Amino acid sequence: MKVFVTGVGGQLGHDVMNELAKRGHTGVGSDIAPQYSGVQDGSPVCTMPYVAMDITNKTQVEQTITAAMPDVVVHCAAWTAVDLAEEEDKQPLVRAINATGTQHIADVCKKSGCKMVYISTDYVFDGQGQTPWQPDCKDYSPLNIYGQTKLEGELAVANTLEKYFIVRIAWVFGKNGKNFIKTMLNIGKKFDTLRVVNDQIGTPTYTLDLSRLLVDMIETEKYGYYHATNEGGYISWYDFAVEIFKQAGYDTKVHPVTTAEYGLSKAARPYNSRLDKSKLITNGFQPLPSWQDALARYLKEIEE
Repeated sequence: MKVFVTGVGGQLGHDVMNELAKRGHTGVGSDIAPQYSGVQDGSPVCTMPYVAMDITNKTQVEQTITAAMPDVVVHCAAWTAVDLAEEEDKQPLVRAINATGTQHIADVCKKSGCKMVYISTDYVFDGQGQTPWQPDCKDYSPLNIYGQTKLEGELAVANTLEKYFIVRIAWVFGKNGKNFIKTMLNIGKKFDTLRVVNDQIGTPTYTLDLSRLLVDMIETEKYGYYHATNEGGYISWYDFAVEIFKQAGYDTKVHPVTTAEYGLSKAARPYNSRLDKSKLITNGFQPLPSWQDALARYLKEIEE
């Protein structure tokens, strides 16, 4: 199977390419940079075929993906700077990447008849209540520009294609790029104490584990909406930080605060990021390991 992967300079795209190589699939990576710009860790992605592509350029998208002739497109590229997306001068670009760019890719997939995977987010919901969100729930009400544009991307895929997987994830961490764990470790080296919010609840997602699930999915025709984060129960960012320092052997003290007390964020954040993942089991997919186990493996990975 030949798979075209966007956003390989980011956390998830990097791991998807490596997983494809492990299983003997042909992966073609792309991003906006002229050459592969991710971490040079000696993994297969560093030497696999790469093509520069600006997803906001409709003609370029059509020509590039058509030339690659993939069986599947895994669309990982996105604008993910949530607070920066709220700035008025950035919003046209955010929408061009997350919504219009996704439409360009969906259009090519429809024309060529290939499958498409779209990586989405819990931010498409309003983040209220305590009930886990169901993957087929259509009660959308995004709190910010990032969530709104990701929802527009979802709708572009669902309204254009029949052979698609829309996979919502949350609290992502991986080797290639910035994430909460790396931020906590850096802060923990400099300060004895820090404040972390304890009223935003969800579950982390390790891109290494997620990449395996995504390749499992594209090897099937079990299309539709899915939620995919690690198992291990719902936690707060405070809980996550405490476990990070515990496993890393840091003495850093973490003080829980509310989102209101913490302040700082320009974009509204969801309080309820609980995602129901039972549809994975129903459709025969293996759930991701616990987030505690994923954290332990990740800490070893970034030490190497």
